[in-house]
Amino acid sequence: PRLVVKLEVFDEILSSHGSHAPGVADRYLHHQWAVILITRGGYRVGTDPRRTFDAQAGDFLIMSPEGDHAWTTSDSPQGCREGVSAHFALFRPPSALELLLRYPEVQPHYSLLRISDPAMLRRMIRCFRQMEAICNSHLPNRVALQFNLLEQVLLWCQAAQHSRHHATDRRVQKAIEFMASSLAEEVTIEQICQAARVSRSQLAVLFERSLGTSPMRYLEKLRIDRAKQLLRLSNQKFAGVATAVGFCDSKYLAHRFKAVVGVTPSEYRS
Repeated sequence: PRLVVKLEVFDEILSSHGSHAPGVADRYLHHQWAVILITRGGYRVGTDPRRTFDAQAGDFLIMSPEGDHAWTTSDSPQGCREGVSAHFALFRPPSALELLLRYPEVQPHYSLLRISDPAMLRRMIRCFRQMEAICNSHLPNRVALQFNLLEQVLLWCQAAQHSRHHATDRRVQKAIEFMASSLAEEVTIEQICQAARVSRSQLAVLFERSLGTSPMRYLEKLRIDRAKQLLRLSNQKFAGVATAVGFCDSKYLAHRFKAVVGVTPSEYRS
């Protein structure tokens, strides 16, 4: 209730942060949108004990308006030991900003997003800190400035979700790391499978799904990319470049280089 009263003082948006010790609980009805970025510990969230969920450090919680909100630190696996620290904002968003708040709900009135990228999490925290400083200032345009920063938070959040859903499979990453470290050597599909710890058929499916190509075509791409670097940055002869990137001779390098790049190695170097 204190936050609702304070929101009226600040018109459309209130930005702040808070910490709660283990064993703390609260419940209230909020009439506006709320976002919470948890930086330490965790909450157990929900008014119905049968339908609660945990939100912990690195989670971004979105609460839609006109909802009965309850939380406790005592029942959360992290909160019962550490309590919780979080940045938050309460606001009535303009219609354009409201579109950035629409995510699938884990419970009625709640969306929970995981920010697993540390760099994006730091950017979001920095925006919240700036919002809080502006909220506590006497700037005549502090509402607009806070909404500008809140939009940045929501856009970073959107970018984090996109990165998470489109992240390359770890097995594909292992295969690529092995290829990149073995460009000068004769590499077989069996060796790549062993590095990625998958079968040949699994590897083909993973590469097609993640990269839209086959493992050996991707290996060739890495070799061509490395050849382009050597042609640009060194005076090495074509035969030496071919050997350095795993082609059997300069003629085959020239053939595949032109097929992929569109020009011959000599034309590319020129």
